[in-house]
Amino acid sequence: MDSNTGKIDQDDPVKLRLLNFVGRSRAYTLLLALIVQIILSSLNTEGSIWPLVYHSVVILAAVVVAADTRRHFLTGLALGFPSIVLSIVSHSHHSLGLNWINYVFIVVLYLYVIRLMLIKIFNTRTVTAETIGFAICTYLLIGTVFTIFYVPIVVYDDQAFSQPIIQSGSGPVSILTYFSFVTLTTLGYGDISPISPIARSVAILEALTGTLFLAVLISRLIGASTRRR
Repeated sequence: MDSNTGKIDQDDPVKLRLLNFVGRSRAYTLLLALIVQIILSSLNTEGSIWPLVYHSVVILAAVVVAADTRRHFLTGLALGFPSIVLSIVSHSHHSLGLNWINYVFIVVLYLYVIRLMLIKIFNTRTVTAETIGFAICTYLLIGTVFTIFYVPIVVYDDQAFSQPIIQSGSGPVSILTYFSFVTLTTLGYGDISPISPIARSVAILEALTGTLFLAVLISRLIGASTRRR
């Protein structure tokens, strides 16, 4: 309803619902993209166009999450757009140099989005569905970032793990994703474990990060809920 005329503006309710939906669903858009990425990575789709597609979707979703302010949006776009372009180019030309440049852009973008989501979580005064969505996205992004951290270890040391990663038939991304989230959740190793010192060090850091994140997150959400009551 228009406060000046007392008449109902037929456009305002639609626009308001649309804006509210976009605002509330940003975290869950990224969450859905991350879940699909994890599922597809286990299907060994390497060599096809699908890894490029869902990789681009995750990057765009991450940029949308970063779009709280104009500065955040431009920073996310400056990191995400070159990564998508480099992914397309490297997929066609298989350039090692472009892959490593793209690697840097992806890591910086994910760390930037994780930082923004942590700020949202720890600055919140009321626990909402969006807050929970940001928390879950942060947890999945941490596992994704550590998956990326294992890539150079595998590339430069094929004996870093108890079984060969690159030469295996399941695809290196699939195995590293599995290993990363098994480590993050401290599920325990049964079929693959770190061997080299650097691989063990990164695995220790990931296990500590996963455990401390959950402990600090739960205490923060409980604190915000208690203050609310």
